[in-house]
Amino acid sequence: MSGRRTMTMFRISFRETARNYVLVGLLIALPIAFITVAFAVTQDAQMPIELPIDGETQTVMRGLPEVHGVAMTPLTSTIIAGIVGLLLMQDARNVDGRLVLAGYRAREVILARLGTLSVLVTLVTVVTVGVMAYDVRPEQPMLFVLAIFVVTLLYGFVGMLLGVVFDRVAGLWTILVASMLDIGLFQSPLFPMGEDTWWVKILPGYHPMEVVFDAGLTAQPDTLVHLGWSLGYLFLVGTVAVLLFYRLTGGQQTSRLQVIP
Repeated sequence: MSGRRTMTMFRISFRETARNYVLVGLLIALPIAFITVAFAVTQDAQMPIELPIDGETQTVMRGLPEVHGVAMTPLTSTIIAGIVGLLLMQDARNVDGRLVLAGYRAREVILARLGTLSVLVTLVTVVTVGVMAYDVRPEQPMLFVLAIFVVTLLYGFVGMLLGVVFDRVAGLWTILVASMLDIGLFQSPLFPMGEDTWWVKILPGYHPMEVVFDAGLTAQPDTLVHLGWSLGYLFLVGTVAVLLFYRLTGGQQTSRLQVIP
């Protein structure tokens, strides 16, 4: 019974998100605007870039359009996923509490929303990587897709956290600025900043972006440790997001139990 109700809630949640035409438009337009245009306008030249090769950081030459395309793919996916996470948490604040009052268990609502986030993150990953692959193929496709999925889901959870603190407009601006600064600036080899400082290393995008550039631009994996840290960071942020989600919805369930004679 509980599983059937969770699936029903998941279908409702997914349909609600699919009816958000702005979000659907972003899913279609943003990858083309960011990734395809990046390839089209970037000068066909070589650039030096530091990459992990055979366990050492080496400076090698790579095509500027190739590096730009690899950099723009996670930036695009994290912006979209952050917005999705923000909207899901906004719905939790405005709608899910009433669903719990109507009889749904808090865990059923949470599982349905997390299922929606996971499916949408998978879709965003497929679309953004597919758009990039039209112009350039990553050197390690499977690891690249995994890294994009991890950083995208991570920013989906970040969007959920922002949804607790900010209203919709402020949250949208915050996730946009956060993604631009973290993924698009601090973690990008297009804007070298010398030795990474401690505060850059604790940002959400640091570890997964190390894997993204390794998988996108080198033939052998040298950043599996970073992948492990990425998964740990994902678990930590995801746990905090779920606990806050439960607090928003579970609190309504507690109130409902208190008023039942």
